[in-house]
Amino acid sequence: MRHPIVVPHLGATGGLVRIVEWRAAVGQPVKAGEVLFLVETDKSTSEVEAFRDGILHEILHAVGSECAPGDVVAFLADAVSADAVSPAPVEPSVLPQLPAARVRIRPVREKVAPAPAPVATAPGAPLALTKDGLLAAFATMVLIRRYEEHLYHLFLQGLVPGTLHQCQGQEAVAVGVCSALRRDDLIYSTHRPVGHLIAKGASLDAITAEIWGKATGCAGGKGGQMHLADLAVGAMVSNAIVGANIPIATGSAMGFRLQDLDRVVVSFFGDGASNIGAFHEGLNLAAVQRAPVVFVCENNLYAASTHVSTAMLIGDVADRAAAYGMPGVVADGMDVEAVNRVAAVAVARARAGEGPTLIECKTYRYRGHSRGDPGGYRAEEERLRWLERDPIVRLRRRLEGDLGVAAERLAAIEDKAQTRIEAAVAFARESSEPPPASAREHVFATEARGQ
Repeated sequence: MRHPIVVPHLGATGGLVRIVEWRAAVGQPVKAGEVLFLVETDKSTSEVEAFRDGILHEILHAVGSECAPGDVVAFLADAVSADAVSPAPVEPSVLPQLPAARVRIRPVREKVAPAPAPVATAPGAPLALTKDGLLAAFATMVLIRRYEEHLYHLFLQGLVPGTLHQCQGQEAVAVGVCSALRRDDLIYSTHRPVGHLIAKGASLDAITAEIWGKATGCAGGKGGQMHLADLAVGAMVSNAIVGANIPIATGSAMGFRLQDLDRVVVSFFGDGASNIGAFHEGLNLAAVQRAPVVFVCENNLYAASTHVSTAMLIGDVADRAAAYGMPGVVADGMDVEAVNRVAAVAVARARAGEGPTLIECKTYRYRGHSRGDPGGYRAEEERLRWLERDPIVRLRRRLEGDLGVAAERLAAIEDKAQTRIEAAVAFARESSEPPPASAREHVFATEARGQ
């Protein structure tokens, strides 16, 4: 069977893209995730990967061709057979080449950031996750990872509208923090919100429908992947502006304090957001007001393509907490238990009226900043070093080795996650489009009646 390879939507503002290099030849076996070809948009040069294992069967667009997102550029066959291999294989070396000046491919960044050392747990810190809690954490982390990977493969087939900002590798942060929260506590997320929303218990159907822009989406199809919400579980609308949720979360926490409620707010943001004004203003105000908010910096080393070492001279973002009179804690963001321990302490502190905490989780995103970013600024050695500390693999070893959980039980959890994901995608794709009249809804506040 042949499978079409299409040009995915790479976030370009122009209509056409240009193929600048084929990395695979006709008749060559390829693995899922292997780079097939490079395309040049009006923004950057991006890699397009194989969405499944197979044999590159036929190339329809040679180097130098212009095509539009969604165009079929080649076919991938399941296996080598008489009808699955092109009779005249076209090698990349004989394809017409563009002038060198037209090809703008970033060199791979040579600097390799060391993996963080294990973070010592503060004396007396509670172990909030029991064996059952760790199993639940494993199930949620697997669901996040498989969901993001499934979306990624659909994106490569041109079946996901818009672009994606994914969190593969960062699952332990979302799950470790949200496992320390109650349902009525609030979280504020970023342009990379899927993991946070799933960890807080948001509807997978509603998230998926929103990504597809459908009426059944959590924002009625108006927000897309960067503006997810599920108020029923305390997942507030995610904010695509870097660092913008920090003062908003502070405001919500101040509201809880003024109402004498013991609810807690969490603000998630990246290392890049710690360098903007909203970070400093939000943390200072929260500290002065003793607001019940926990600030969680997901330090994945890169603000888009900018390495953290070029943006700040301090080693830890958490060091900045001292300037505002609040605790600053560093956690191993690739270890869900380590994250949960520090989060449980910070949440308990906030709930008791003792004010905010800044938690810095040292983590790593396996994919580029967005699906239009091939991540060529990162050294392969760096990526492999972080993969060795994969949070899901580590938790699996802990469950099987230390807690005696059978491998079959974990496999069943993974199968259930995949079933849920496929059902959510089917729900989204079968859902109706928003009616045109809905574009005028939720623009202005409606007048309250009978008060």
